[in-house]
Amino acid sequence: MTGGANAMAPIVVVGGGIAGLATALGLHARGVRCVVAESAREIVPLGVGINLLPHGVRVLTELGLADALAEVAIETRAIEYRARDGRLIHSDPRGRHAGLPFPQLSIHRGNLHTVLYRALIERHGEDAIRPGLRLRGVERRGAFVHACFEDRRHGGELRFDTEGLIGADGVMSSVRAALHPGEPPPRGSGIVMYRGLTWAKPMLDGRTMVIAGVHEHKVVLYPVRPPRRDGLQLINWVAEHGERFGGDDAAGDWNRPVDRATVAALFADCRFDFADVPALVRAAEVCLSYPMVDRDPIDAWVDGRIALIGDAAHPMYPIGANGSSQALLDAEAIAECVAADPRDLPAAFAAFQARRLATANAVVLANRARGPEKLLQLADERLAAGPSADGEPILSSEAIDAVTMGYRRTAGFERESLEAMARRPRLWPQARTAAVPRSGT
Repeated sequence: MTGGANAMAPIVVVGGGIAGLATALGLHARGVRCVVAESAREIVPLGVGINLLPHGVRVLTELGLADALAEVAIETRAIEYRARDGRLIHSDPRGRHAGLPFPQLSIHRGNLHTVLYRALIERHGEDAIRPGLRLRGVERRGAFVHACFEDRRHGGELRFDTEGLIGADGVMSSVRAALHPGEPPPRGSGIVMYRGLTWAKPMLDGRTMVIAGVHEHKVVLYPVRPPRRDGLQLINWVAEHGERFGGDDAAGDWNRPVDRATVAALFADCRFDFADVPALVRAAEVCLSYPMVDRDPIDAWVDGRIALIGDAAHPMYPIGANGSSQALLDAEAIAECVAADPRDLPAAFAAFQARRLATANAVVLANRARGPEKLLQLADERLAAGPSADGEPILSSEAIDAVTMGYRRTAGFERESLEAMARRPRLWPQARTAAVPRSGT
């Protein structure tokens, strides 16, 4: 395939992030050839921490990645929702600690990306992913899609004629722009997220995620790697603050550095007995800012031989730890639908859309309504009404269940769904039912 020449290609997946790599692995595992076109010149691990909910971990386990994940992830014991002053509102057991068949994992995004990338290269060769290809245009030509890429590594253009193109290129998706020209930019929430990673003493039991505060002034804390020999553990922190971010903010850019001291001062009141947030910020390896954005749900992810997945299809607020897991569900679904009908990709893509669109769009809207973090607002309102009696919980168990269980049903990781998933036939011969961290955590 030379610059400037047309080349026939298998299915082209645009974007080599989590959704794109998982899709490629799923397609290859089912005997469907594809190539991943990634715009970055070099494949390097980037980002900060993310959470993988049990249904997302199931997809990765099915791809035979449980052992590799176990080396670098933390199995989350619980999420603790806490008030502004750190008081416990609710401790929500997660994954296998809640009796589910799959764990919840906290992991550095770069580690997850590396696991996926290495698996793709080791199983399917260096040509399975092509770095440095930035999409410039897409045209539908009968039984093919013509895709033109800028070759950022070698210069010139590279043009593919492919039977199917899958856009996994994120919130600022070029593929989505081709399908929906004139769509407005991502929708701002008024919240700026400051994100970072800090080596510190383990928080609580070293396996717990904490969400404390209220929507306009909130911190999210969780470990993403097992403790190292000196006993310190890598803590991912997110500090969210209500601001009116300016027009020069790059929506979709997770890598904008920001001054640590400025962020620490904004969260000077977030000193708890389990974590000193200003100290974590000041000692951070990296400190980034990103406006919290999403896009309005759309009713078409598919146009014939072109399909969208992941953040290209349904960018959502990072509430409820669901973005990556929904992308993994997309990856599995589109691979299964294509493998079931490889001779008719428009039909296969349409089947994928029918299977996933309504659910993922519902999660977008649920996250706009604060998802499970609605507990924080309910608790804040309850505490503002006056002190509670000694021993009385801040929120009743009925109020807590209405929020948490409702969100699990919407996102598809309630017990019944997960148990049904666990009974599915195994895709990967060595797939286990759970990734068991070897770190003692």
